Amino acid sequence: MSRLIRCLTVMVLLLGATQACTIPTETNSVVDIPVTSPAVATPDVLPAEEPAGDGVTVSPEPFPSARVPVSAPLAERISAAVATAAAERGADVSIAVLDRATGSYLEDAATEPVETASLAKLFVAAQMYHLDALGERPLSDFDRLLLKRMLESSDDDAANTLWDDLGGSDLVVDIARRYGLAATAPPGDGLWWNTETTAADLVTFYTGLLDDRDGLGPGRIAEFVGYLRASTPEGIDGYDQRFGIPDGLPGENVVGVKQGWMCCVGDRWIHASTGVIGEDNRYIVTVASREDIRYEDDEESYPDTAITDVTEDSSAQHARDTMTGIVKSLFPTGVVDDWTQPQG
Repeated sequence: MSRLIRCLTVMVLLLGATQACTIPTETNSVVDIPVTSPAVATPDVLPAEEPAGDGVTVSPEPFPSARVPVSAPLAERISAAVATAAAERGADVSIAVLDRATGSYLEDAATEPVETASLAKLFVAAQMYHLDALGERPLSDFDRLLLKRMLESSDDDAANTLWDDLGGSDLVVDIARRYGLAATAPPGDGLWWNTETTAADLVTFYTGLLDDRDGLGPGRIAEFVGYLRASTPEGIDGYDQRFGIPDGLPGENVVGVKQGWMCCVGDRWIHASTGVIGEDNRYIVTVASREDIRYEDDEESYPDTAITDVTEDSSAQHARDTMTGIVKSLFPTGVVDDWTQPQG
């Protein structure tokens, strides 16, 4: 049964519930894999302030806001960015950052739970490498093709195949135990994109991966991070996945990211931008957001990604702009720098 059919079935059964069934926006297909989600068109990403079709206009509001003090230490910029996103963008944002060289860790609202969307693919990949290291399930060339597509271009069908092969929700329990992810929980409905985690747990996960907490060995870790560094500008479905860290840190030459997005959970967009920054993977940055659905012309619309192509959706672009603006607020020079010093 396809994810679309499963999702729509659940929606019918739960009609009237407070939270709609969700499905990731990264719907796509993989060569030689049974297609489990509908094909989605891949038009070019629209520039800001241009019509997005059907009378919907992309918001021209500037972000980051002048309310975020660039001439302040990072801790103050983080707090101001979270407050400003809530006040000006209708977004509840959680942030966690770590300097692995100094051990300095800063956060705001980082223990607030959020659905992973495609960040769950990190856990799928970690389980694959774990089983390979143990010799229980050696990676094949086809496995590596799936990992590449899943991590670089956020291929959902690759994730479906591996999720089912690895036992589904049980792998989240295993990962949470091995990596010490206290607030990460498997999806109650068995759908990987509804796995729950926090910004703090994602920093813990990346730290455990890079420090080889799971005994993967340097070769597997390098391969894993290599896929993240090769993240494509668009997902296989055509969705712009440069939001957040990629567009927010243009001065960083070495960035490995995993992005996540879906709509709608409680009538809100979910976006997450996470990753490791620097040749030596010194910095870990995780940003997650739940943002209200909004259209500038008040058009009644609902970008349910179970049935809608959202590559040109203006509410989606608004949410992506929020994520990029947050990162720019944290690091206004476009690079991750000395956290104790102003960067304006």
